[in-house]
Amino acid sequence: MIVRASGRQYRIEPDQTVDVDLLSADVGSTVELNEVLLLAGNGDIRVGTPTLDGVRVIAEVLEHGRGKKIIVYKMKPKTRYRRKKGHRQGFTRLTIRQIVTGAEEAEPETPKKRAPRAPKTEAEAEATAEATTQPTAQEPVAEPAVETPTAEAKPARRTRARKAPAEEPADAPSDADKKTDGE
Repeated sequence: MIVRASGRQYRIEPDQTVDVDLLSADVGSTVELNEVLLLAGNGDIRVGTPTLDGVRVIAEVLEHGRGKKIIVYKMKPKTRYRRKKGHRQGFTRLTIRQIVTGAEEAEPETPKKRAPRAPKTEAEAEATAEATTQPTAQEPVAEPAVETPTAEAKPARRTRARKAPAEEPADAPSDADKKTDGE
């Protein structure tokens, strides 16, 4: 059975202990969970849309507590910004006492069947049959004709023209003519 409690979904069974997010109920009191999403048992599965009507879960509150501490650390480099903070999530521990399915039994919904696929034309059947057979080395492989789209193709993307190499002035000495300090 799948139940929604405190905004989360839990898989439960009778006489099971489960921790849910903090509920406002006293220790020892009973809590009714009305949001049953799925009910399964005896080979029968009922799925709610979004919840099942007339199905509810009766649970007893055992205790309230807080979970393990989670450290949240924020830091921004080079600005001396650091924040360290701890958080402990509150929870309520429940024991499932009873699952009430209600007097009226709704029939399980049958899944909708998809419409049968349209039969292939002879040309499509031949094309798929040819595609599944392996071509031999002697036979040339014929490519299927591809229809061209009716919309105009986009023009090719323009690229920036390359700069011409810079020319050196005629009176400037070349690299070979320059003397190095080591020679």
